Amino acid sequence: MKNKFIGSIAIWIFVFVITFGVFYQGLKLNVTWSLLDSFISISTYAAFTLSFKFQAQFVEFQKSKLLRFLFTHLLAALIVSALWASLIKIFLFWLIADNSYQTFFNESIVIRIVIGMTIYFLITAFNYLFLYYDNYKEKVENEAALKNLLTETELKNLKFQINPHFIFNALNSIAALTHISSEKAGSMTIKLADFMRSTLTNTKPFSLLEDELKNCRMYVDIEKIRFGDKFTFEEKVDATLLKEEIPSMILQPLFENAIKYGVYEAIEKASILFTAEKIPGYIKIIVENNFDSGGEKHKGEGIGLTNISKRMQILYKQDDLIKIEKEKNIFRVILFFPATKKLVYEK
Repeated sequence: MKNKFIGSIAIWIFVFVITFGVFYQGLKLNVTWSLLDSFISISTYAAFTLSFKFQAQFVEFQKSKLLRFLFTHLLAALIVSALWASLIKIFLFWLIADNSYQTFFNESIVIRIVIGMTIYFLITAFNYLFLYYDNYKEKVENEAALKNLLTETELKNLKFQINPHFIFNALNSIAALTHISSEKAGSMTIKLADFMRSTLTNTKPFSLLEDELKNCRMYVDIEKIRFGDKFTFEEKVDATLLKEEIPSMILQPLFENAIKYGVYEAIEKASILFTAEKIPGYIKIIVENNFDSGGEKHKGEGIGLTNISKRMQILYKQDDLIKIEKEKNIFRVILFFPATKKLVYEK
């Protein structure tokens, strides 16, 4: 707003200089008359233009009413210019009582009205352009806000799809344990409550890596109650990455997937390895597990990995940040988090 005001003042000063030059050099008026005529004419018209913006707002441009639109502004231009010419005549005749100047003014009044109408149309055209630009800018900002809102909603939906999926599996584990060991079932229930309290109270889109890893350890502890020594868990984490932020609840589905497909039907002892390391431009996280290649394959929709892929694409606008590898009896999921943290969506 301030820049527009300063710009307007600069333009009117420029017009004043040009007008003075025309009067003094072109029409050979003396310096005093040229200065007074230029100043009174330009300052008075500049005051009139304060209302032009409102005319642009209230007289909308519509193709279906083009003739009415043109007639309205033609009439307004004539009235404004005639009123302007009349006012400056009163002021200038009061300041300059010379007959020769007054004769000059009366002879030029028609030209002044035409010039006033021309300026009116130019300023009004610019006002419509600025109004269109402001409306367009507001539209773009509203669309961006709506897009962010929809993105936020979609991210939350994806995040909360994981929780019921995990609860379903955990409750199945507790139900199975009640037939084996009520003590283990009770312990698992308490750990599950702690885990859910920690994850559900975190409504932020991003969390520290150390917090996400802490939640994953809690999840592993829950599953260890059920499976005992049937699997091992190992971490290899660059300590400098623990304070880095990653999307909330992005790791837990990887551990769930590893246990589901690596531990459930494993004949031999399974192992899960978590790795977090720096590579140029990215934070690289790997979760890998061994599996029984001869065992029956689990069928399902793959909610966890599908949601991770969708969330990564929404957050970073890249579709190459998740990589899945199978090597003999090793299943590996690799996530790449851009280290610059330039996100498409930011809450």
